[in-house]
Amino acid sequence: VNGMHTLAADVPSLPEILSNAGYRTGAFIAANVLASKFGLDRGFDHYDDDLERAYDQDVKEWLSAYRPGDLVVDSALEWLASQDKSRPFFAWVHLYDAHFPWHAHDSDAGSDGESKPEAGTYDGEIEFVDAQVGRLLAFLESRGETDNTLVVAVADHGEGLGDHHEIEHAYLLNNEVLQVPWIVAGPQVKPGHHVEALVSLEDFHPTILELFDLADTGARGRSLASALSGEAIEPGESYAETDLPWTSFRWSPQRSLTTTEWKYIRTAQPELYARSSDRAEYANLAETRSDVREELEARLAALEEELGQRSSKVAELSSEELAQLESLGYAAGTAAELPEDTSQLADMKERFGVKDLATQLRRRKEAETLSSQEELQMAAELVQASPETPAFHNHLGEALLGTGDSAGAVGAFSKAVELAPTDPGLHYSLGDTLQQMGRTAEARKHIEMALEIDPDMANAHVAMGNILRSEGRVDLAAGEYSEALRLRPEYPEAFYNLAQTFRDRSLPEKAIEPLRKALEHRPDWGLAHLALARVLIDTGRTEDAATQLGLGVRSAPEDQVLRNELVQILSSLGRVDEAQAQLMEVVELVPRDPMLRNELGVLLVQTGNIEEARAQFAAALEVAPDFARARMNLANLSFDIGDDIVALEHYERAQQLFPNELEPIARLARFLATTPADDLRDGARAVALAERAAQMTEGRHARILDTLAAAYGAAERFEEAVQAAARARQIAIEEGDGEFAG
Repeated sequence: VNGMHTLAADVPSLPEILSNAGYRTGAFIAANVLASKFGLDRGFDHYDDDLERAYDQDVKEWLSAYRPGDLVVDSALEWLASQDKSRPFFAWVHLYDAHFPWHAHDSDAGSDGESKPEAGTYDGEIEFVDAQVGRLLAFLESRGETDNTLVVAVADHGEGLGDHHEIEHAYLLNNEVLQVPWIVAGPQVKPGHHVEALVSLEDFHPTILELFDLADTGARGRSLASALSGEAIEPGESYAETDLPWTSFRWSPQRSLTTTEWKYIRTAQPELYARSSDRAEYANLAETRSDVREELEARLAALEEELGQRSSKVAELSSEELAQLESLGYAAGTAAELPEDTSQLADMKERFGVKDLATQLRRRKEAETLSSQEELQMAAELVQASPETPAFHNHLGEALLGTGDSAGAVGAFSKAVELAPTDPGLHYSLGDTLQQMGRTAEARKHIEMALEIDPDMANAHVAMGNILRSEGRVDLAAGEYSEALRLRPEYPEAFYNLAQTFRDRSLPEKAIEPLRKALEHRPDWGLAHLALARVLIDTGRTEDAATQLGLGVRSAPEDQVLRNELVQILSSLGRVDEAQAQLMEVVELVPRDPMLRNELGVLLVQTGNIEEARAQFAAALEVAPDFARARMNLANLSFDIGDDIVALEHYERAQQLFPNELEPIARLARFLATTPADDLRDGARAVALAERAAQMTEGRHARILDTLAAAYGAAERFEEAVQAAARARQIAIEEGDGEFAG
């Protein structure tokens, strides 16, 4: 499977054979799918798969990243120019530009009135590739090596371009994706000769070996050396297969056999085409020429009997690479064993509309242009259209999780597991969701199954660690997280959870390093910045915690929790101006959050920005009129600056909203007792409110008693005022509040 497996060691490698025969060997790779980690570098002295200058992607897909052909040829020419002419060379120059997606190039602008293909199209890319091949040929000409260098241009597949709906390739076996160019020039090749006989790419390897008098490795295929010299050869047969409809959607896989006269495709709805009259394959003769179909089916079955099977190792991938492959549907275990009878499966050509919707869902989700409700609707449509597809039920589960419907997600994931019981990724999704819901026993069953199917599934080890940690078995949980890190050394979630096991055991110092590792691999992870800051606080390093939170805010500027924590720490350290600046940035990002507006108002009061503070409290109340804290803050501020009418308005409103809350009662009583405005002062009402507040605090709150004394004074009940003031002073002395007592 692309992106998962390495080239098996027992596959004969042409560069390895040529290297052993004394050739210098170099490869210049355009696309990530052929990176050295997949084993294709075997036999090459130099393997340039540097994708640092790959195209930017509208939708980030690690596996499909590639660089333009001019960069590939630049590298190849540099290597070719450095070669010692005394030794022969073998160069593989991989040009990927005709492969979707297509890009525009600086050279696309025509000159001298020349008509050129439209930029960013398949035709435009073909012309661009032609120009790059021309650069290679010009180099050979300049070195005088044209006559003694064999040049081969060959493709691994074509593009559908919509001929049978498919724009790209891999889901169908029609002619447009199977017929590819194979152009050869150089020694032992008759110029201008066109070989009419049907040949196959499997003939490439033995042909090259014969042309260079190298030993036959026993690979499949036949040598075409005689055909290149102009001799007539017998036509062959060409076999092709694709399991992608099955592995991706549980739709019918396809096998094909192409002969000179016929093209037969075995699928749920078999296809048969007469190649002499219908090379484009639009008139299906499977029913009208059932005799031919049956004959070709027998020949295809006999050919399959000759084919062997080979197991390939799984490539070592990073956490990010594995996560992206899983999002594309590539995961260990997804290639479930084909049923013996595939005739009842859906046929690919019937389901392209469904595939298109699935592609749209995936791309929009990756590009983050999809609301949770849109995602849910599209996933539900996919399940309805193809209920046999496990991946669609998985999509639905993820969409339901996105809307907070964990119970619904469990149902969707359960159905996916039912359809694909050997898929460890689906067991993981179900188990992880159950664990987060607290259904640990059920979760354990599915996580254990995931690990039984794929013991090297790092995220399943993390999930098992989470289960063990929830059970209080912290040491065993740490073991699972450590195993996940052995399998995926850059796994930030595993580092983060390992750190939590140290915090669980009151070992905050030991949590610092794994949290730093988590952030090394995921620097914009606000939760990890927050956890590290709290660990630093736990170890008495508050200044370091503030620095860490500052780094986190720069990495994840929209993380409100992170920024709020930074504000609190800066405030506690007396760095109010910095805290205020941070909170202002948060308010700009989330302007309709009343809590943030209120917090900013409090800080502005501390720094003397009174008018701006009033504006923030007022903005908080505009969004949330019943927000008592903001209303009390605005009332207190208005009272402090002498705006008694506004203060009274807000005290009254706060007391109406929360008639049984102590602070609004006490604050209104204080105002009514102490306002210098004769027309606003109301001693009798102040006494009633203050007595109620004193009763609520059982007469044991010094400041409430002081307010009661002021209320008695305003009501001219001076003896009671003196008694209340004396009680307030005595309680303040008992509580050690000498400043208030004085």
